Amino acid sequence: MLDFNKLVDQIKDVGSDSLKEQSEESSLGTAMSVLEEASGNPGAFDERMIDAGELVLWPVARTLEPFGSTYPTVEPPAGHTVVAVDGSQIMPSHHEVHSCYLLNVGLALVSYGVKQAPHLESFPRLHHRPEDLYPLVDRRRIHIDELFVSLERTVYELEILSYHSVLARERGLPVVACFDGSLIPWSVEKMALSYQDRFLDRFVNLIRQFAANDIPLLGYVSHSRSSDAVNMLRTFACPYDLPDCRSYCGHLNEEDFPCSKLWPLTDRALFQTKLNKFERSNLFLSGARMSTLLPRDVQVGFTYLNTGAEVARLEFPAFVTERRDLLDLALAATRAQAVKGQGYPVTLAEAHHLAVIRAKDRERFFELMARHLVGIGVTRVRTSPKERNKRMGFV
Repeated sequence: MLDFNKLVDQIKDVGSDSLKEQSEESSLGTAMSVLEEASGNPGAFDERMIDAGELVLWPVARTLEPFGSTYPTVEPPAGHTVVAVDGSQIMPSHHEVHSCYLLNVGLALVSYGVKQAPHLESFPRLHHRPEDLYPLVDRRRIHIDELFVSLERTVYELEILSYHSVLARERGLPVVACFDGSLIPWSVEKMALSYQDRFLDRFVNLIRQFAANDIPLLGYVSHSRSSDAVNMLRTFACPYDLPDCRSYCGHLNEEDFPCSKLWPLTDRALFQTKLNKFERSNLFLSGARMSTLLPRDVQVGFTYLNTGAEVARLEFPAFVTERRDLLDLALAATRAQAVKGQGYPVTLAEAHHLAVIRAKDRERFFELMARHLVGIGVTRVRTSPKERNKRMGFV
């Protein structure tokens, strides 16, 4: 347990150790000045981004609309359906009665403008076979870890979302599919190449199911820490003829780069001052490596939307950014969802509640597992001494 008497003095120090050379306020003022200059010189800005290429130390996004422009959003059609998913997992533990992992996906499907009951359901999937726990990667059996389970959960969430979004079209209304978090599979690049290939095949096929059924898919990122737009401004503000970080600044710490007058700053903080309520930023196409490796139709675009409660990052596959009707529908539905949810999309909140696995759920799960194993005649069904002592204690 935490000794709060010892912790309270350390908490008092929080903030005093922050970077004193740069405050977010001063960075924001500089960024806003550069933003005005960039939006006033679109030709020079675009040329600078092209020149940056691989020279800068961060991926450079592409603008799909004039940089710095803002756009209003509208109310969604009276009749429409929103389908949202979120997920959680129980990781395998060799201290438990049996080694396995559990994925749980929560689904919330709500139709507006018609008298149809919401569909709220969770979908647990247990993985316990040797091939689940020791998958074959490059002809070698690997022991799964949290990264592997997280990626498999992403695929499972998209499977549930795709299936029920297509099914929802039978209600005769436009459908919007909402995914909790980023659509960029960031962590897959840490896996073996053969797993990357298999994962991306499954991922792309699932995304294309939404496109084939004219269903806009969006990833909702609350309180985003991304700095794509800010990094574009840093690239534009570079004082050198070419923004070649390694040649000119390779000997410096990042906070000492000339462009770091705009750092540290998030896109969210930048657009908080730029966007009025229910306005969005221009569209971007991500320059992240894991997005550029995807086929063109499923590469990830994004925009920032002021929901009234926060500036959220919304991500879309490219097939959505290229279809104004699908994009406008997704934006309008997200705006309405955030209003209904008092700042956060209500269907995503419901999906989260259905997906979450609490401590008591975990204990009951392993109790059921133990009873089953005993029932089928397994003689040694017990937790490790460590786990037993953690649960019981001695004092």
